[in-house]
Amino acid sequence: MDGRNRCFRTPPTLLHARDRAGRFEMSLLDQVFSSKPSRPRFVEIVVRALEKAGLEHVEEIAGEFALKAGDGKSTIFLSNIYANYCSASRKMRPAVLAEFVGGAVSIPSLPSIPSDFASAKPGLMPAIRDAAYFNIVRLMQRKDGKDDPGTEVVTKPLVGGLVVALAYDTERNITSINRESFEKWGVSLDEAFAAAKDNLWEKTDPGQVAGQGGVYWSQWGDSYDSSRMLLTEIIYRLSVDGDPVAFVPSRNELWLTGSNNSSGLAGILRDGMESHFNRGHPLSPDLYVLLDGAWKVWVPEDPSLRDAWMKIKRRRDAIDYAQQQELLNAIHKRENGDIYVASYMIFERKDGLARSACVWTKGVDSSLPRAENISFIVDPEGGDHFVVPWEAAAPIVENLLEEEAEFVPVRYRVREFPNAEQIDKLRRLAL
Repeated sequence: MDGRNRCFRTPPTLLHARDRAGRFEMSLLDQVFSSKPSRPRFVEIVVRALEKAGLEHVEEIAGEFALKAGDGKSTIFLSNIYANYCSASRKMRPAVLAEFVGGAVSIPSLPSIPSDFASAKPGLMPAIRDAAYFNIVRLMQRKDGKDDPGTEVVTKPLVGGLVVALAYDTERNITSINRESFEKWGVSLDEAFAAAKDNLWEKTDPGQVAGQGGVYWSQWGDSYDSSRMLLTEIIYRLSVDGDPVAFVPSRNELWLTGSNNSSGLAGILRDGMESHFNRGHPLSPDLYVLLDGAWKVWVPEDPSLRDAWMKIKRRRDAIDYAQQQELLNAIHKRENGDIYVASYMIFERKDGLARSACVWTKGVDSSLPRAENISFIVDPEGGDHFVVPWEAAAPIVENLLEEEAEFVPVRYRVREFPNAEQIDKLRRLAL
């Protein structure tokens, strides 16, 4: 479930209540106007505010940056609101917190999703999301032994790591439609998504796009800015140098420029990094180009632009892979699996050059993240190892790379180590 202010980012986990007696010595006002709070301190701020607003039984979920509230079925995730709160000025923090609390206290009284399509249709909206988010949710459910296909959110692929989710919009909240609710309607996916797109058109004023220097940015501010990627007719009306290129660093932002506008692209990548990592609700680190009415992932040819893009993508991949790794390790422990879930690591030289890498060790059944380099550990005890770029190594070891497409971002299962002949070829390509 998504709040209107997009506070629900991190997937749920099991709750373990703990005593908070004496934790609220500082007044709420003092906390709100303090410098950037730690995560534990921010939990205190939010809990106190929710309880003052009348929400009962608010408890912290142990090991997660989240709360359980009300009847215990509602989970409130804090990652996005924390990022928004910390990035706001001290003057604006009370407003940020108040908006969040307003959405959170309405959760227990949310109307149920209509069981008939005619009643649900006026509230349907298309919500662009990153596929990694829903994949993490599924892994979390599997970890907790609650892998129910009926709870899977109804989506369809858009481009790259983006999907379009079917959502039910209310005044204060946006609720993703799961398969159980959708199947009650007896309609096709195409019909449901067409209705959602029509509703998005009705709420879209084309004039809510500002621009300067061939760069445009959305100003709808209604939680569906990124969804306007679907309204390609509006995008084609913009005057850009080259093919239209979109950047959606967060769910509430849509940046547009032309493929030939180097300064414009540099600007949106620079500003987008701040949005993607520090303002909450991250969406995608990628650039997308509009060709013949369809979006495609776009990699800049200009080296400086490509480096700027890779810096964002590398950092985002590290976050996604770390969360994925933690869940997979827990799943393997629960299911008695004996698979090494390799880390996605970023190495940066003194000159600023950075690269990502993963480790493939001889004799270890592993699941590798897709990194820029692979470190082959031939002899862990003797220190025999070397590094090869993934693109160069892949053709040599493709028979050993088993794509695990069920994971987003993707992983590759390697049950065996390269043979002697393959190792000789790989050594010749070592960095």
